[in-house]
Amino acid sequence: MRMLPDIKIKLKAIMERKKVADSLRDEIERFSLVGFEVPEARQKTDQLDSIVKDLMMSIQELEDLGVKLRDIDTGLLDFPAKRFGETVYLCWKYGESSIEFWHTQNEGFASRKQINAQIVSP
Repeated sequence: MRMLPDIKIKLKAIMERKKVADSLRDEIERFSLVGFEVPEARQKTDQLDSIVKDLMMSIQELEDLGVKLRDIDTGLLDFPAKRFGETVYLCWKYGESSIEFWHTQNEGFASRKQINAQIVSP
């Protein structure tokens, strides 16, 4: 898939921003747990809001390319495709060199199959 190099870059940025958002959320929760209302907590909340808005826009841009983002933390993406007239998903996970797996609409990552696997008839 020719789009994969660009998608990898976009996904990596999304994954990194999510890690920053998770870290900020944890910091904000610590302030909240001890009951403190300090300017730093408000600043972190504003920063988190900004990052979340940015993340949502970046995810939408990725999905506008026809990609389905399944899991940000693991970098799991599905690409809709047709196989013998049936809609299936080509499945790719961040770190894999190319798209080598697929699954049906009713299946997920655990059921993915190799694209080039030989089909054995009974």
